[in-house]
Amino acid sequence: MKIRLGLVAAALMCGSFVRAADAPARPSVEVVFVLDTTSSMGGLIEGAKQRVWAIANEIAKGKPSPRVKMGLVAFRDKGDEYVTKSFDLSENLDATYKDLLSLEVNGGGDGPEHVIAGLDAAVEKMSWSKDPKTFKVVYLVGDAAPHEDYADSPTLASVMEKAVRRGLVVNSVQCGADHDTTIAFTRVARLGEGRLLPVPQDGGMVAVATPFDEKMGALSVKLESTGLAYGGAKREAREAGFLAAAVRGMASAPAAAERAEFKARAGFGGASDLAAAVEENRVALKDVKEDELPDALKAVPEPKREAKLKEITAERRKLKAEMDSLSASRAEWLKKNAGARRADSFDSRLVEALKTQAAKKGIVY
Repeated sequence: MKIRLGLVAAALMCGSFVRAADAPARPSVEVVFVLDTTSSMGGLIEGAKQRVWAIANEIAKGKPSPRVKMGLVAFRDKGDEYVTKSFDLSENLDATYKDLLSLEVNGGGDGPEHVIAGLDAAVEKMSWSKDPKTFKVVYLVGDAAPHEDYADSPTLASVMEKAVRRGLVVNSVQCGADHDTTIAFTRVARLGEGRLLPVPQDGGMVAVATPFDEKMGALSVKLESTGLAYGGAKREAREAGFLAAAVRGMASAPAAAERAEFKARAGFGGASDLAAAVEENRVALKDVKEDELPDALKAVPEPKREAKLKEITAERRKLKAEMDSLSASRAEWLKKNAGARRADSFDSRLVEALKTQAAKKGIVY
């Protein structure tokens, strides 16, 4: 017992995390946005592209800090370029962000849209967790009522029944103030055991550049470069690295800073990162086969690998601490210079509802 307490104390003194065996299991939050992508939704879609990382950061602030997955369903109507496009849930939010950036608005202007098809795709085409402890939520986002006159489509009630039976909460985000849409979206929220969240037509979101954005973006490159993918995860990690570089190039400065903050908070998964796996007692360095070692360790003579691993881990902690400091300074700057965030904006409404609803799964904000 004394030995165990001594190890824990030593770990705390050197700034490491408590071992996985001692720490509570992290909860999970799965979020799918069902987005009307007709022409009238241009303002909200562009705002979402700027603020999605800020939303992810707010979700990740829960206690215990949850793993976050996001997915997208874009919908329009029959006769448009497409009725639905689905992008599955992913824990790699770079993939979700790239999918979001690919969405463009077009069509519409003729009243109801195929809302039901979008909701049905969210229920049926996403790889939702079967774990009852996972908080699973859908946000329907649009400004037009659903077509309920299509004979080849399921009814709204039947789709919502499936959603609730599978443990999903469905919130409806109404853009604008169309009366018919209010009635329909209120019904969606009621049937989906969620809430109606009214927002301005353009979403009311504002991305503000700060003096810290560029520093945080550059620091994120350094922090992510400390990744130590091993075994079968190495190929996937290389592909993720290419995606990360592409996303950093596409993001605005504020979005890049918020992405950097999220990536630092999310950390490196113990399942694919050797430093995290060793720290969490998932694997011992000596047990990793030569061909499964990360490239950064493979080039190091075997007797010096443990020291090299500790060096990389220490550098990672240093960079993360620097990111935490910059994030705090950025938040303080925004508080003083950007004013209060609109209470009726898309990101404010979404985060407020999620924090209340996630509490039922034991995630506290």
